[in-house]
Amino acid sequence: MQQSEILSLAERLIPAYKSADFEQLLNKFTGGQPPSVKLLVKMELNRVMAPCSKSIDLRGRVQGECREYELDGKKHWLDDVAFNTYHKSVKKFGGYTEGVWENLINTRNNFRVMNQQGTLNKGKSVTVDGSFEVEPIKLGYDLKRLENRLKINTQVKIHLPSNEQVVHGLSVDLSASGAKFKVPSAFNYKLGDTIWVQFTELTKSSKLEELNKPIEYRILGVDESYDNDAIKYLRALKLSESLIIEKVIEESLKNNSQKARHDNQDKIIRARTRGYEHSYLKHTCNLPVFFSGSELKLALLTEHNHQLWQYWHDERNQQSLSSLFNQTRMDMLTKPGVSGSNNVLYAFKHEHQDKTFFFSMMMPEATSDQRKLFWHVGARKESWKAFRLSVFELSQAEREELANHSSELANQSQKLTHCGVLQEISDFSSAKDYLLVDKPQLPTSDLNPFRHPRKVIGSPTGIYFDARSRRKEPRYTLKTPVNVIFNDQVLGEGATVDLSKRGLNVIVNTPLQLKAGDMIHIDYLELKLYDKNLPLNNVPYRVIRISPEGQRLHLVIDENAQTMKTIAFFNSIIESNQDKLKAKEEVLPSPQLLEGLHNILLDKIVSAPIFVEKSGPSLKPRVIGVNYPLPPHLALLAKLGQEGQISLEPIFKGHTNTLLATPMKRIDGAEAQHNEVYIAAIKFGSRIQSVETRLLSDFANTKERIKFIQKAQLMGEIFILRLCGAPVFDPFTVLLRRDIDELAQISLHQAKNLEKEIGAIVGYGEIIDITEEVLIRLELTS
Repeated sequence: MQQSEILSLAERLIPAYKSADFEQLLNKFTGGQPPSVKLLVKMELNRVMAPCSKSIDLRGRVQGECREYELDGKKHWLDDVAFNTYHKSVKKFGGYTEGVWENLINTRNNFRVMNQQGTLNKGKSVTVDGSFEVEPIKLGYDLKRLENRLKINTQVKIHLPSNEQVVHGLSVDLSASGAKFKVPSAFNYKLGDTIWVQFTELTKSSKLEELNKPIEYRILGVDESYDNDAIKYLRALKLSESLIIEKVIEESLKNNSQKARHDNQDKIIRARTRGYEHSYLKHTCNLPVFFSGSELKLALLTEHNHQLWQYWHDERNQQSLSSLFNQTRMDMLTKPGVSGSNNVLYAFKHEHQDKTFFFSMMMPEATSDQRKLFWHVGARKESWKAFRLSVFELSQAEREELANHSSELANQSQKLTHCGVLQEISDFSSAKDYLLVDKPQLPTSDLNPFRHPRKVIGSPTGIYFDARSRRKEPRYTLKTPVNVIFNDQVLGEGATVDLSKRGLNVIVNTPLQLKAGDMIHIDYLELKLYDKNLPLNNVPYRVIRISPEGQRLHLVIDENAQTMKTIAFFNSIIESNQDKLKAKEEVLPSPQLLEGLHNILLDKIVSAPIFVEKSGPSLKPRVIGVNYPLPPHLALLAKLGQEGQISLEPIFKGHTNTLLATPMKRIDGAEAQHNEVYIAAIKFGSRIQSVETRLLSDFANTKERIKFIQKAQLMGEIFILRLCGAPVFDPFTVLLRRDIDELAQISLHQAKNLEKEIGAIVGYGEIIDITEEVLIRLELTS
């Protein structure tokens, strides 16, 4: 019998080595073999099961950082992989034996083992060159941190409730009410379980006697380590009433200089995180919305969500967004007791007799045939869109925070109950996908229930996440009579409400049938008497917005060589009548309101923001905003990253021009561009063997794309991401400027570094996972 077969037999008999029927099992396993086989198997078992007294020092021998552990009375230097292997092996061999020792010096990341297997320079199943690795920053990380935390790596002994197992681990950080522990992944940790923790290493170095006693915790979260499958992290809430942890923190920060240094370091980290949080909320492509029950009250506008906001405006430039959130739809999304929900909405616009009609359908509202008919009618129109609406119930504290700013928000925030995020996840560029299904034999009139009413419902307030004026020029209150002329005919009489050099706000006496974009002329009945050389009886204006009742017009002058003198005339009137004309104040959100919105939105992010800087002649992603636990698509990218970084190589490598350079080109008025990215991760068990990425434009046809998806589903995972990209002209906000000023009082050097780091952001991207929606439209769901 071969040596390998003898070792295999011995391996199978290890669990039974100390059992009463061991000899019987040994005879059964070696039956029909020469007597020497039984002897060799028994010798091998005696060897690997013999108690071991050797300490292990893996420093410099493994790919990973080692630290000192005291395990069962012996001190070892182990990395995370060996630490996990120790626990698994001790459980298997029943104690620290020669077999455990052999397993520890032969782990998969041991340089000698890797050299023998030819994997020394590979490190991971999929090689990445590191050029697209980004730093993950946890958005909203400090919002709910109301107490001091101490980052301390110290060995702990954790008693699990199941089978009274004892696990050796490390503390990552401690606070008065909770802790985070690094533990080996060999054990099964359950949410809600009560564990007892002994701080074995601190007990030896501290004079606090209470540390000898176990402290009771409850497991609130079990987080994966995305770059190392040998460990996990436990987030735990302290149940014991003992104040010993507070005393440990106080002892560690026993003098004022240590405490100040710790507090200042915390403030520096917090300021940097908030810098990226502010930039995210200023540039997100999503549209945050706030509701009172089913009524839309507030929308948060950003540098890059104008397209989404403007989509829901009709030919009068009046918003139809409120009618998107009808009572039935919102009842479905805001069921009592449900803290968060999301669903897909399909929408298109239909033009009829110079009027714009909106149609929208949420997945559960329609039968399969109605949905397919909606797809076939809507996807043929350039206005075709798919959205994901995520809705979150506001906590009592969040409601009270917004209610404090009721007067500032025109009494819109008094009874806010829910927050939502509207994301565009598909548009006309993917419309062909929706036409692949068979068109049902239904009349198009079956879509009438999904048509929005023409009546404008509600008047939601739109505010920018930055207290900075968007007006190009100041407006002044002035009432003067005018006539509105269209196609050389006087449509109506009225008067101005306010004006600027180029803009005009008019109220007419009778409703007008106009739409946004129409060219009209204004006859200034009184002002034309001031300068008869100017054609003030026929000044051309373009309609920007017309009110629902058709009587209030917002206009902008048609700026050309002929109207320059007219603009100069209005400027001279304004300049020479500063004492009489009253400038209309623009209502800007207060820093307190913005801070409240900042705190509410950051733990409700539904996409991953990417911050891009210029590196030489090219653009390079630097930071990604995340919330833990990571969603599956980001967990895949985290596993490909090194040392806690997230690798965006599968997304950007080979596609930098399409995904970075083109959409982030610094052109005034540039709008966010979107691309679909298909990522196939081929796996062997939990190991990633290969990753292949294609853009939507890389596929020759739909059939090829479907084959790509099906292969990935069969051999691993498919992730379909929608990436938005846009240039950033000014990454700073009013709140960020305040944070930098506060930081400068602690450390001027750190404040300058933060200002320089945030100032280096030249591009913004956002990753949205659209896998499920694409599989539904292609009918590839299992």
